Amino acid sequence: MTGAGRQGEWGLDPYPASVLATIRRRRLIAGDEPVLVALSAGPDSTALVAALAALRDAGEVGPVHALFVDHGLRAGIGAEAEAARATCERLGVPLRAVKVVVGAGNVQAAARRARYAALRREAARVGAARIATGHTQTDQAETVLLRLLRGAGALGLSGIPPRRGPVVRPLIDRPRREGIEWLVRRGLDWRDDPTNASPRYTRNRLRLELWPRLLEINPALEVALARTADLLRDDERALSARARALAKASPEIALATLRRVSRAVSRRVIRRLAIDAGGRAAAPEAAHVERVLGLLEGVGDRQVEMRAGLVARRRGGVLVVTRGRGRRDAPAEVPVEPVPIPGPGRYRLEALGRTLVVKVARGAAVAWPLAARTRRAGDRFRPAGGRGSKTLKAWLIDRKVARERRAGLLLLTDGGGRVLAIPELGVVAEGAAWLDATVTLPR
Repeated sequence: MTGAGRQGEWGLDPYPASVLATIRRRRLIAGDEPVLVALSAGPDSTALVAALAALRDAGEVGPVHALFVDHGLRAGIGAEAEAARATCERLGVPLRAVKVVVGAGNVQAAARRARYAALRREAARVGAARIATGHTQTDQAETVLLRLLRGAGALGLSGIPPRRGPVVRPLIDRPRREGIEWLVRRGLDWRDDPTNASPRYTRNRLRLELWPRLLEINPALEVALARTADLLRDDERALSARARALAKASPEIALATLRRVSRAVSRRVIRRLAIDAGGRAAAPEAAHVERVLGLLEGVGDRQVEMRAGLVARRRGGVLVVTRGRGRRDAPAEVPVEPVPIPGPGRYRLEALGRTLVVKVARGAAVAWPLAARTRRAGDRFRPAGGRGSKTLKAWLIDRKVARERRAGLLLLTDGGGRVLAIPELGVVAEGAAWLDATVTLPR
């Protein structure tokens, strides 16, 4: 059936119209951007792909594609894949099914990582600017309640973000029941995941046992919790922006600065310093942060061991977060192997937990590839406008760059190993004025 035929049959039902309102209000999908739907054949993702297909037919969004992911973790997945295929054939949505390998460790977390990796690959293959998932207002309310039971702060209670990078959640303002009612009205089938009825998972126990009782107290609880997530997300963004401005790209901060700001901001500065030093895996627990706050008062330990081998030290009037596992001496430098930079662009450097953006002046003659790495013995550096070169170590000491910071500084070099730029310090070498390199730390 053609798109026009479907438009005549479906019209712009109130349900896809409400989804469109969310897309516009939250700026999830711009104009005719292609969208890839994560389709599991469950009610939420089926409602999502159908709503986006209706909006596509109405000219409100661009082309819609879908991906079905088999994690290889349970039987009966073939019937779900067939249901997804039948739905997409009816809607005129191209579907691709893939099987992924789930790594070791926490099964749910590993499956999530494998699924999103497959979605990113497929989005690149079909040219989709956005990846849409079927998270609903119901999911949001359950997430906030679960995190509240675990004692989460504003970040945790912000719940599921409506948008994170290319991933968008167009159903985040609509309850699950509305999507199911619409599928029933339109005669579209779906498949329920049998694991959703298992009491093995905490979310299922909340959904099946606690949630009905809470609704007796407040029938509008779902809306209330979703509103709480939105309010706290706004607060978290404002506080985190203030913390990022204070932390900048340095592993240290003046104690006096932290004492001047509220504890809400100083907690986030400490978290930011830890993530900058050790990546997301080093994000500190609340107990670590509170112990580090104790250092600000000049009482208790002069250093606090954190996660992932990080240590927070009070040294004079400065708080420093570095790798070290409690040693008072600076950590040994472990060189990072050069990462080829074949041309201008954005490069994710996993070993350092950083993103490097390389730009060059128009018309510049560049001997690609360049390389990104950390400092090595014997490196020399002559900054633009400087007089003669000296060892990079001596130059950094002259600049009063802390010893703990020197080991992890990212360098951009040419094919012969000459240091062209130190992006985190905003300097380039003599003769490299054509180069503009910046580093983004993880957020």
